[in-house]
Amino acid sequence: MGEELTETEPFLNKWYEQKVSYNKRDLLTYAVGIGCDDMNFVYEHDENFAAFPTYPIVLNFKGTDQDVVSFPSEAMTEGAPMPGLSGVKVALDGERCIEKIADLDVDGADLICKSRLIGVHKRGSGASVETEALIQDQSGKTLYKITSGAFLVGAKNFKDSGITNSEKVTIPSRAPDSVVEVPTSKTQAHIYRLSGDYNPLHIAQDFAMMSGFKEPILHGLCSYGMTARAVLKQYCDNDPKQFKMIKARFAKPVIPGDTLVVEMWKEGNKVILQTKSKASGAVCINNAYVLLNPKSSL
Repeated sequence: MGEELTETEPFLNKWYEQKVSYNKRDLLTYAVGIGCDDMNFVYEHDENFAAFPTYPIVLNFKGTDQDVVSFPSEAMTEGAPMPGLSGVKVALDGERCIEKIADLDVDGADLICKSRLIGVHKRGSGASVETEALIQDQSGKTLYKITSGAFLVGAKNFKDSGITNSEKVTIPSRAPDSVVEVPTSKTQAHIYRLSGDYNPLHIAQDFAMMSGFKEPILHGLCSYGMTARAVLKQYCDNDPKQFKMIKARFAKPVIPGDTLVVEMWKEGNKVILQTKSKASGAVCINNAYVLLNPKSSL
């Protein structure tokens, strides 16, 4: 007889609630961390100052802390936990989708993050575990919706359950409509980590080598934010109100100092994209697109 399969349905749809907060300095730090040089994101007195629209992706790392936090941070342990599956060797960040429903207050705010597991599915040599998080204000109004996919390498002997938001995004057969190069600096991860993700993988040589890398790698969510920057600059004139959603899968790591090459195909209000490392030619972000809101008319 084979091993008994773990039922994963009981892990799903249990809401976990945590307090999160940010201030104006946090918005500036994040913008600089993803390489912004646009005044409406990096200068608090600019008449169009706004939060870069992917900022909330870091809130579950920092929680309400304003100082350096451990990794994993206390805030990370307050969210929906991964299911206890047998055989798991390591958990990898697989996919992320962030949808903006309402703008963030540029003066900062105390917010609530509610999260739950929504699906567990067999994928290749492990399991894909998907989480949904809602960022809400004190009145219960939802400002952002974030769905995440983690890949549990080696997970086995479990039953699939729930839903999946994962989808295959096909790159159009024509040449890209736009190509934008986004340079990263050797110290990009040094700055980005100040927004709350203090994983030593991104700064400590010895830890990176123990994790199977020759050197520290850039945070996947930093590359994600830089990719969103390219789309916002190319198609929205840096107007964050035109940003609705970005969905992407992390394919390969990026080394700080690499230049990202963002290839874009615009189809209506959808910008299909992929991001490559200029140095290696490897695709580091795929299965990706950005949805845009119509440009507001005055």
